[in-house]
Amino acid sequence: MITYGYFALLGLSCLLALSNWRQAVYAAIALDFLRDPVRKLDQGESVLITVSVLGLWGVIMISAWGKSQQEIHEFFRFNPRLLQAFRLLLLAILPGCVISLIFYSGGYTLVALGLVSYLAPFAGVLLGVLFAKDPVQMERVLRFYCVVNGIALTSVIAEYTKVDLPALGGLRDMNWIRYSGFEIVNLIGGFYRSPDIMGLHAAQVVMFSMILATRRNQGLSIGWLALALFGSLCLLLSGRRKMLGMPLVFMAATAFFCYLRGIRYTQFAAMPVIALSAAAAGVYLVGTDDFVADEYTNFATTLFTDGVSRSQQIVAGSVASTLSQSGVIGSGIGSATQGAYHVSDGPKTGWQEDGVSRLFKELGIIGVVLAAFAITSAIRAVILAVRRTPRASSHSLFQLMLIAVVVANAASFMVSHQQYSGDPPSAIIVLMVLGMGLSVAIPYQKAWQMSMR
Repeated sequence: MITYGYFALLGLSCLLALSNWRQAVYAAIALDFLRDPVRKLDQGESVLITVSVLGLWGVIMISAWGKSQQEIHEFFRFNPRLLQAFRLLLLAILPGCVISLIFYSGGYTLVALGLVSYLAPFAGVLLGVLFAKDPVQMERVLRFYCVVNGIALTSVIAEYTKVDLPALGGLRDMNWIRYSGFEIVNLIGGFYRSPDIMGLHAAQVVMFSMILATRRNQGLSIGWLALALFGSLCLLLSGRRKMLGMPLVFMAATAFFCYLRGIRYTQFAAMPVIALSAAAAGVYLVGTDDFVADEYTNFATTLFTDGVSRSQQIVAGSVASTLSQSGVIGSGIGSATQGAYHVSDGPKTGWQEDGVSRLFKELGIIGVVLAAFAITSAIRAVILAVRRTPRASSHSLFQLMLIAVVVANAASFMVSHQQYSGDPPSAIIVLMVLGMGLSVAIPYQKAWQMSMR
């Protein structure tokens, strides 16, 4: 019954998207969470429940683009490098599409899966640009995401304290544990379908909350900082190092960007104090078994002791193995995408976990080179948007922090692509944030172009 109710909500949200796609974005964020407990309560744990929300995002994008042709044209006129990046990306994935169609039975399903995985994020950038007319609207969607997932993350504490509630824990028939030395770490997922997905959402909540904390005119918001601290605790319980590192990358990227831009806002100056206070509170919470068991703390410290070497081993070692196995041309698009085994009997060797080796596996060397050019072009577009936003503007720090969120997710993708390639809505939300960051510069770009006439 709950499954039928979920699909009914999904259908109503699709109808809403046709009339008011901006409001449907909020529905998509809510359903992005709801699908996980619904799937776990479903007798068959159908994967269709997980992927179905992508249909809503598709309707949202079609509706948005159909009603915003002039805005899209104007945006690409201001950002030709981003259009160039899209064209290069299409060229990069084309050979992989041909390989999958030729060599795999049901290869068209692999192509469809791969195309969604690669192109949905780019669509997310445009959606973010179209969605946000001003920073107030951007804040509103970040707040909604934090509230929905902040409430959902209370299930993490419930599972850790062994509260008897349905839908707690990961999907059935999976052992959600990790060995760390002589200790066994029980990975907590709460209502989410896996600790990885919970950790990803918790990391976004931490970063979004820190952004929102700097957007209050009266100073830093204690409420948002408290939510960031709570999200950090949930991150610890997820037992996923790649997620634990995301807020650290976010803060480092923000500090670096602000240094390059010469920003010295009061809010930014207070961030190290906030970080130290949060760290002190975290140490207090995890310093005793009354709050969090020692094995979680011990495992978290390995992020600093062997996280770098482990990342190098995963990325560099797997790239060499991938080239040895798949050769110069690769194995075809979709062959290493999470969930490929659901749609094709072809690839059985898609073991690549990190995002870099996945690109070599699916696109081959030529495709990776073209993808690198596409990424470079996109980065140049971002740099230009940042430069056109006045440093003295109150929105400059906001823009840089949004971009820092994308950098943190990119770092996580490099270590493990599966939570993005197997779940395009997660990538769409991240790239929407990038689109919002680009849209901050649009009023200033218009003024700049007018001044050049």
